[in-house]
Amino acid sequence: MDPALRQEIEELYQRVAARVDQSQPRCEMSGRCCDFPTSEHELWASDVEVEFAVAAAGERVPAADSGLCPWHVDGLCQLRDGRPLGCRIYFCDPSWEAEMPAVYETFHRELQQLHERYGRRYAYRSFVEAVSAARAEREA
Repeated sequence: MDPALRQEIEELYQRVAARVDQSQPRCEMSGRCCDFPTSEHELWASDVEVEFAVAAAGERVPAADSGLCPWHVDGLCQLRDGRPLGCRIYFCDPSWEAEMPAVYETFHRELQQLHERYGRRYAYRSFVEAVSAARAEREA
């Protein structure tokens, strides 16, 4: 991954953390947010986010055959530093539900702008499917 792009994503994620900290949504550490088949929601991410996650994982890009995030292990995230925006914004806390969409949209627009500034194709797709495709490319 381009070091300058990586730096900008890290800075963006720091701003996300600061914004989330302002509202202090409660995390129950239940792992429900990552259990997509059970929670009936899907995590979407842009290509740059997927590239960032895969780079953060290094050589350990596990298979995502179950529909779960491949880094969801025993109810915990094994990719905290590399996780995409949706993971950083999503909390089960009902008091956060009203704020969450606007916060997501604000930072998602910044991700779109990163794609543009770095001349990267923008695609927004299932994180699990995109990671699976990136894993297959690595293995090929």
